This record gives sequence, structure tokens and C-alpha cells, in this order.
Amino acid sequence: MKLARYIDREWHHYCVRDNNVIDTLFFDFNEFKKSDAQKKFSYLQDFDATFDSLKSLEEKIRQHIPVSDHVYVGLGEPLVQYKDASKHGWDTENNIAEGPYYYTDDFINRFSKSDPVTFFANLVSHVPLNRPIYYLNDMFFQDNKIYRNYKICRNLLGKLSRTFDKRYHWEIMCSHNVKLYQALKRHVVNSKTFSTCHALGITHWGQDVIVPSDKKSGAESIDPGNHNIRCSDLIDPSIYNQSHYSCVVETVIPSDNRMSMFSEKEAKPIVAKRPFIIVGTMDHLKAFRSLGFKTFSPVIDESYDDEPDFDKRVEMILDAMEALSQKDPMEVYRKLAGVLEHNHYHFYNNKWNKKLLEEWYQGEILFKTQTETIIKPR
Repeated sequence: MKLARYIDREWHHYCVRDNNVIDTLFFDFNEFKKSDAQKKFSYLQDFDATFDSLKSLEEKIRQHIPVSDHVYVGLGEPLVQYKDASKHGWDTENNIAEGPYYYTDDFINRFSKSDPVTFFANLVSHVPLNRPIYYLNDMFFQDNKIYRNYKICRNLLGKLSRTFDKRYHWEIMCSHNVKLYQALKRHVVNSKTFSTCHALGITHWGQDVIVPSDKKSGAESIDPGNHNIRCSDLIDPSIYNQSHYSCVVETVIPSDNRMSMFSEKEAKPIVAKRPFIIVGTMDHLKAFRSLGFKTFSPVIDESYDDEPDFDKRVEMILDAMEALSQKDPMEVYRKLAGVLEHNHYHFYNNKWNKKLLEEWYQGEILFKTQTETIIKPR
């Protein structure tokens, strides 16, 4: 059967142009439309998640639906956040669309249940969706093996201390979350926590990592000509070596807890075999476990994951941090050794993104290496 694949050029590090597909690819929509292939598939991508880019993405998806047998959409920024000027109008004074913010689920639900569209993103949905979304492990944007395949990352791991003589129990990077930082400062666990808040100009970059040009934006690539490793992907030994545990703070936390995303913030302590708490949505840990990972209860009190109110959830998290600080770190690591090993192994060895690869090759993957993919066509 003759196939045709239209692909956005941004789909570079998952949809590999190997010998199985190279002769089926189209980058020009008009040429793709004129193709006489018996089956056509479109692979679209958006990395910006801006108001304008999402509008363009929706238009592009609707352009492809009548032409393709199925449209596959990757969301490089998993928890998209946008406003709908067509529905609520435009605020000319502030030069922004009126109305509420919408998220990934709202974008997906702009399509009907019968539309042949499938989405992929690094998140887990807690609400009903018209179209399926499959988890895409994009925690480290380059790939999940950067701490094995890149010297700069391997060197950072090699500098981590395994002793228990540390100044702090916790480290937390609040980034833009000023409310969280202020809550921490009021709590007794503050004295046991190494903390930063970029929004307030409180930053720390150790000598072993690369500082972004604005000294804030960790999403900046450290070597864009060769790979997509970002400043925020780098474990800072000067922070890990003076703390036992991490409290990781996700960037986008919908107030109604509709979706949970995952990023380098969870990946770094997993790679370093380090216990952590997640400041995210309600059911964030539940979503994490749904991906095959384990969490740290009962050693860490994880009842905060059941609390729908963000402010109350933060207080419960700080209480859980304080409670763990009262325990011997050596004993904590002994009790959690199995969980840490499981998560480390699962991160590296699970068949992540299997669904996307099957839809890319349009068949069952029987065997795959760095240079060869053997498939069973549908």
C-alpha cells in the first residue's frame, strides 16, 4: 500500500526520517494534497503555545482533516494557555484578548469526537476529552538519556556527593511562583530549605552549570547548534550537594486541577536517585503513578495530593517537608532505596512514546535500534 506522510519540520527528534518512511514524506501541503497515495497521514507540531501559534495550528489541523486519513498533533509546550479573542473580544488598552484563559483540554475539545485527530503531549489529563491525548516523555527536551549520552551531563552526575553531611534538608526553586516562596518564608521548614525565586531576583547558578543569558530563563538551550539540552536540564551540584531532598515546582498549575504536566523538574531527581515532592495540581502524584513511576508514601506524607485548593495544598506540602526533616536522612534513603531504583530504571527503560512511533511507522514496532527499525505494517 502506498503511503504519504506530511510532516512539520519541527517534528525532528521523534519522527525519524529513516528508510521506512523517507520516500513517503511531504513538506509542502499542496504537493501532499495532490499525492495519489492510498493512505495519507499528517504530523503537525507547535512549540510556541502562543495565542497566534495556536490559532495557526488549529487552522492547519482543519486544513489537513479533509485530506488526511488521520492527523497527529504534537504539543511541544504541553500545558498550552491561551485566550479566545473571537469569542470574547480584544482589550485594546492592554493589547490582549478579553476573557478567561483556556488550556490544552479546551484546545483539544474544539475538535469533535468524530474528527480524525490524535494529540501527544507531556501531560496527563484529569478531565474528559473529545479526542485522545497520549503521554509523550519530553521531560528532557533533547531526550531522556542526556545524562548517559552527553559528557556535560555525565560530569555533573559524577560531582554529586553521596554523603549525609549536608547543610539543608530541602532545595526548592520557586521560579516565578512568588506566592509559594512567601509561604515557604513564613513556615518553620524555611530554615532547613535552600530556596530561590527568579521572579524576585533571588537566583543561584553554581560554577559547574551554564547560566542563561538573562540569568533567569532556564529554557534557553546551552548549545542550540548541536542539541536541545537546556540550562534548566542541568543538575547543579552546588545545590544538590548541600541538600538531601528536592521540592520541585511545575511551571503551569491550572487552578481547577484539570491537567498535570511533567518536565525536567521531576527528571533531574529521578536521574540523581533523589526523593522529591511535587508542587503541582491535585492528583499530580496520581498522574505520575499512572505513568508507571512510584511515589514516596508513607515515608513522605503525600496526602497533599488529594487537596483541591492550591493554598491549602502548599501548606500541606510545607508540613510534609518539615515532617521529613525530622527523620534521619540515611534511614529515609534506606527505606526509599527500592522506589528510587525503580523510578531510575523505569525512566531509562520504559518504552516511552511507543504510541507515537507506531503511528509514525503505521505498524507494530518489532525491533528498534539507533540505526534500524523493523516494523510489521498494518
